[in-house]
Amino acid sequence: MYIDKTDLEKHIQEDLLLGLDFTGSDEIIVTACAQAVGQLKSHLSARYAIAEELAKTGAAREELLLMIAKDLAIYHIWTYNDATSIPASRKERYTAAIDYLRAANMGSVAVNIDPATVTFSPVGYGSNLKRVNHY
Repeated sequence: MYIDKTDLEKHIQEDLLLGLDFTGSDEIIVTACAQAVGQLKSHLSARYAIAEELAKTGAAREELLLMIAKDLAIYHIWTYNDATSIPASRKERYTAAIDYLRAANMGSVAVNIDPATVTFSPVGYGSNLKRVNHY
């Protein structure tokens, strides 16, 4: 997995993180991390080789995408508890992360990963079959 509990512990206090995961089995943390990775995929897969980036672990990961994934995951963890009690700073970081992903998808900001390879041509070409008409 691209991010996990140990990554989140560097971004939020451990006791707060454990308090937000009321299951006691890290189920909410794992689900929120998977949702964050899903958001990265959905926003960046058209323009970037995001699958290759998400396969990386440790220090090989792109720091900016890792920070965005952490912000998304922590926001999702808060929503499992009480969406009305999310701190304003977490809402701002989530909104900024989504805005960045949208801008990256549109190409107005660059992400430091390889571009996606196009395996199909969006432009079709060719002609109709030639007809033979005899009267």
